[in-house]
Amino acid sequence: MALLEIKLWERGDFTTGSKSAEGRCAWGGVSCTKKPEFTVTDRSGTNFGACEGHVLSYIRDRLKNGPAGK
Repeated sequence: MALLEIKLWERGDFTTGSKSAEGRCAWGGVSCTKKPEFTVTDRSGTNFGACEGHVLSYIRDRLKNGPAGK
């Protein structure tokens, strides 16, 4: 079991100039050009924009690796 931090994407969740703030999926890396639908928080507490496809990658990562420090 893992704690998942997912919410609907909002521009204000990100630093100005970041890929996520520009309205692009950042969880999928540089190759993903889709618009983010969700804001996900990684194990270090950093927010990333995630498209509908890459939110599944986030869920898999959290279930496999758990929270930071574990």
